[in-house]
Amino acid sequence: MPDTMTDPEDTTTKGKRKDGVDLTAQWKSQYTNSAFVYDRSGWYKIDATKTDHLLGLFESTNHMEYEADRLKDTGGEPSLTEMTEKAIQILKKNPKGYFLMVEAGRIDHGHHAGNAYRALTDTVELSKAVQKAVDMTDSAANDTLIIVSADHSHTFTIAGYPQRGNPILGLVTSPGKTSPDLAADGKPYATLSYANGGGYRATRPTLTASATVIPATSAPAAADLSILDTMHPNFNQEATVPTGYGNETHAAEDVAIFAKGPRAYLFQGIQEQSYIYQVMAKALGFAPTVYK
Repeated sequence: MPDTMTDPEDTTTKGKRKDGVDLTAQWKSQYTNSAFVYDRSGWYKIDATKTDHLLGLFESTNHMEYEADRLKDTGGEPSLTEMTEKAIQILKKNPKGYFLMVEAGRIDHGHHAGNAYRALTDTVELSKAVQKAVDMTDSAANDTLIIVSADHSHTFTIAGYPQRGNPILGLVTSPGKTSPDLAADGKPYATLSYANGGGYRATRPTLTASATVIPATSAPAAADLSILDTMHPNFNQEATVPTGYGNETHAAEDVAIFAKGPRAYLFQGIQEQSYIYQVMAKALGFAPTVYK
């Protein structure tokens, strides 16, 4: 938006373009039955039966909120599941079919921050979005191919032998025990940790774990190593190696490819990432492809 226009969600800021162009208005003018929304209220007012093109920009200066913080957003944001549902409602009207990509990108951000709570809550939301897509399409009748994968792993680990029912964010407590296991330094350790990142502590503190997750007022701007309760949403899991920039890094494990629908059977064994496109092209009837 132009630097003369006020941000519709954050009225204390203005746009940054100096050429007077409003790209949101320009986008709407190019398409019929189009709509632009920036908050949750506007999102719910969209009638998918009357909308063919929908642009939703819910953050003007940064990423969308983590799922754990979404309802605290000033203008409100739809969930990944809600966006998936609306997208399918609009796209399925096309008799030629459609392609939809849904990215739960904040899972990656949560891991980079060394914050397992937000990474995992966003993963749960991704799972709900996948289920919504399955419920709204007919993959059993070979109409829709659904693929779920990732572009990389993280240095995220599960350690120890926690007993069944032990909170995933809690301290390791072995089967048959009522108190946490102790490391060689005589202090308890958490089930989850990272091989590197901002959660590195030169001297290991004595970690605790409350019975329930303690609510957080907002997502941390940076690692707060003073929080020692592993059940707190802002707790930074311990990291083995510090990184100069405070971020945990990607790792190198192979990632899984899950699929349901036409040509899903082609996903077997270990494949190069470009193979995903080949299967999609085959399912869509594109030619030529090298797989039968």
